[in-house]
Amino acid sequence: MGPDPDRLGGIGWLERTNGTLTKSEKRRLLGSIVWGQVLSFIGRVKLATGRVPGSIPTQAHLLEPPDSSLARAAEQACAEQPAALVGHAHRTWIFGRALAVVDRVALDPELFYAAALLHDAGLVEAVIGEDFTLRSGLVAAACLRASDRADADVEIVRDAISAHATPGAALAVDGPLGFYVQAGAVLDLGGLRACDLPTAVLDRVQAAHPRSGLTGSVTALIAAEAAAVPDGRFALLSRAGFKLAIRMAPFDDK
Repeated sequence: MGPDPDRLGGIGWLERTNGTLTKSEKRRLLGSIVWGQVLSFIGRVKLATGRVPGSIPTQAHLLEPPDSSLARAAEQACAEQPAALVGHAHRTWIFGRALAVVDRVALDPELFYAAALLHDAGLVEAVIGEDFTLRSGLVAAACLRASDRADADVEIVRDAISAHATPGAALAVDGPLGFYVQAGAVLDLGGLRACDLPTAVLDRVQAAHPRSGLTGSVTALIAAEAAAVPDGRFALLSRAGFKLAIRMAPFDDK
């Protein structure tokens, strides 16, 4: 049984609200944002003092994508995004997969690949009053259906993509796909949990998928999304300093 689709951040909630948060939901998520900032500070200290692992299991295979019709469909759809988002999508997949290995959590390799590569597809063009993850999920759904995947798989991926944008996503509440899409994305954008991976892995991933132009492109897209959905999750994150966190990420991508 998968996550509750009607929970805050789930696909049922998204379809019902178009991503508009109530005042109580905003207060709840602000607590998660503050805690994330605390964890980010602790992680930066660990990085600065070299307290990172030397290796992780299967690290030699992290760059190998699944070989399936779904994976190829997701890659083709991902390639239609701007270059900065394409790189971010692939790094999200690898970082999320690596963190799952560290946490000893199993991921469906194909569903996670599709969710990670397409989680930001809806950011390409903001739509007034509509959260971008709704459009991202529809792009992913089209790939899954074209690959004859079951309706249950379609909803799992759509739910994961919706959940990834909710501050403080939790493994027990949001499921492994949503949790690790978020984990991979925020590691790539802001460096959160970078201290849990070997420096060699971070360097190898960035060499395979360069970060050039990421900061300027992504912050502009986030600003457009926040303006289009002023009571949405990215608007809340923006007011809480998300764009500044991206600019201060411990990576050379400027």
